[in-house]
Amino acid sequence: MRRGVLFAMTLLMIITGRARADVHLFSVGDWGIDSPDRQAVADAMAARVTADRAAPDAVLLLGDNFYVKLSGIDDPQIQSFFEKTYDPFKLSMPFFAVLGNHDYKGNDDVTELAYAARGGTRFKLPARWYRLELPAVNPLVTVLMLDSDQQAMSDEQWKAELKWIDAELAKPHAPWLMCCGHHDMFGNGSHSDNGVLLTSWGPLFKKYGVDIYLCGHEHTLQHLEIADWPISFVIAGGGGAARKPMLRDQRGPFSKSVLGFADLHFSTDTMAVELVGAKDNVLHAFERDHSGKVTVTVNTPSDPATTKPLKVINGGD
Repeated sequence: MRRGVLFAMTLLMIITGRARADVHLFSVGDWGIDSPDRQAVADAMAARVTADRAAPDAVLLLGDNFYVKLSGIDDPQIQSFFEKTYDPFKLSMPFFAVLGNHDYKGNDDVTELAYAARGGTRFKLPARWYRLELPAVNPLVTVLMLDSDQQAMSDEQWKAELKWIDAELAKPHAPWLMCCGHHDMFGNGSHSDNGVLLTSWGPLFKKYGVDIYLCGHEHTLQHLEIADWPISFVIAGGGGAARKPMLRDQRGPFSKSVLGFADLHFSTDTMAVELVGAKDNVLHAFERDHSGKVTVTVNTPSDPATTKPLKVINGGD
């Protein structure tokens, strides 16, 4: 695990080379499916990179990277689903990934790790969980890229990751502290709240002052602020997989079953997040300062809840 972390940090040092006054990221999950919607979201990401909009420093992939069974690192589906989907000119930056539940089906997790390890690709997965410092010199953002697939792990693996999370969060970190995983902790959609993560990761996130938890799993865009949780919860699972309706609507400020991705900017004093639709349209945006004050700057109507019953916690899709 240590070797993977050092690899990621060294790579970022090469990319950035010096301290920066801001950090700009895109993030998307649940994208690796054979659907034209995948390309629509990728095109919207590329469309954000224009003369007056700088390219992001990196893209954070939030799991369910491949819904298809991969035969190995030379499977042409890797090229068609990833390398050719995300514009290699406008989106030439590294794509740092976490694993989702679909990545554990058919040993795709092993293939993805091996593909990234071979090099020569923007797809970065140095370990099943790892730490990023952005930029590498005088970092502004510390990111823990986590594996939330407790059901796919042995008890020993899950305990090892929890121990690692505790140790990493206890270390000195950048002014902004973000954790990324695949499964949502709180969600208004079909997967609902995840009791495993809330009871295992939640106390650690509170203890060490995590600013934002970013995830996918729900094929939606959501921004939730939950009472007694000093963390902003952002779901950016609109990468291309089939959308599902919202099953609750009393929490917000925003939840919508729609394609799209997150666009994040970190400055010294402020974190700004935009949830962007597949037509490069900003559906919701907010700012957060170091005191935890959240200000919504753009909002569109959230989806009303359906009458279907809530799905079992940590359910499968």
